Amino acid sequence: MTVRAAWLTETGQTREDTRVTLSGLLTPNALVAENIPLKARGGIVPGGFALSGATGGMTLTIGTGRAFVQGGRTNQGTYPVAVTEPESLTIDDGDPTHQRIDLVELVVQDSTYDGTADTVARVRLVKGTPAATPQQPVGPDGSTLPLYRILVPAGASAGSGGLAWDSAVTNLRYATVALGGIVPAAGFSGAYAGQYRDNAGVLERWDGTAWVAYPKGVGGIPPAGTLTAGSYAGQYQEDPTGPLQRWNGSAWVAYPKSVGGIAPSGTVATGGYPGQYREDSAGLLQRWNGSAWSYAEGRTTLLLSVSQISMQSMAHGTWTQVSMPSTDVDDAAGWSGSNTYTVPRAGWWRVAANVSWSTESTSGSRGARLHLNGTGVPRATWLVGAGPAITSVGGTALFRCAAGDKLALYAFQNSGSAVSTLGGSGYSTNLTAEWIKS
Repeated sequence: MTVRAAWLTETGQTREDTRVTLSGLLTPNALVAENIPLKARGGIVPGGFALSGATGGMTLTIGTGRAFVQGGRTNQGTYPVAVTEPESLTIDDGDPTHQRIDLVELVVQDSTYDGTADTVARVRLVKGTPAATPQQPVGPDGSTLPLYRILVPAGASAGSGGLAWDSAVTNLRYATVALGGIVPAAGFSGAYAGQYRDNAGVLERWDGTAWVAYPKGVGGIPPAGTLTAGSYAGQYQEDPTGPLQRWNGSAWVAYPKSVGGIAPSGTVATGGYPGQYREDSAGLLQRWNGSAWSYAEGRTTLLLSVSQISMQSMAHGTWTQVSMPSTDVDDAAGWSGSNTYTVPRAGWWRVAANVSWSTESTSGSRGARLHLNGTGVPRATWLVGAGPAITSVGGTALFRCAAGDKLALYAFQNSGSAVSTLGGSGYSTNLTAEWIKS
């Protein structure tokens, strides 16, 4: 019969019937396409068949475990095997001249298919051939699963210190799982679209022709360096420096520029769209308006206040720059010593000035003027007649400044002789500036 069933007929069910039908519960064997319908992926149940070697000796022990050994013929089926007690094997001494490779394997011998006289499952040691470049031996008969490869140096023996197990043993075990399970191994093709495997910690899905990393296939964020091109618009990845990137359909675009994140200071020179935000060097938010960065509403004010702390003599008939060495507040560290403010941020500034004059003379006029980049500003020029007591003159004006512009306060008197400004004696000559908006 070509249609077989397990546990159906009252009599006549063969061991082959049972093996072939129940192997359908395992992951298919996809080594070649013709294997997939009727052959399972043989392998051990993860965690079994651990090897331990006797220190200073040539004897090893294979621990307990379970496995499935696929027969070589299509209808042979898969043999479930269990090792319920540890198995000890002794390796022959090394060749005097050359090293060799021995093989530890799990074998099922079934005389119906392999022509041996035995029908048995065992853990066996296959001795290799010594050579300058030794090759891994092939078992003589039966259906097998490799477990370990052991390099036996020339002259190795229990009397000479035995084998260095940590370096001599290579693990050849590979795992199998139930149909639909995640195989914890690599180096094999998938049998059906939707099959999964764990490849050194990366979950991968077989899409019908290739293994695709889970983050690439279904929306996770792959680590830096794992992808060259995205699979779909809206996919994300981590770039080598840590920030997120988004695939826009043709290129990777930094997350802050593409989808509304706040770009760190210094990372974005030109905005990508109106409404994008970035952080400036002082930790304040800026918004791209389509052509320039402007500061967002909130904690964005910058303040300057500087004053005189001693009298300053002013010559007759000339505008003279006022020296103000006392700094009350300077949020952006733009005040240069005692007389000039370097504007740290573009936008509208409210600038106020006041010059207080002594009573050394009561004739003529007293004036105050704000200079922008070395030029007096007419709308920020104030002039009054000298009074019989202390005379104070000044006012407030709005300036639209660019970053790097220079602001300064100048004073004027025309009494006919030198007159001093006041500072630190109950009166103060003062300059203030406050950033308002972009």
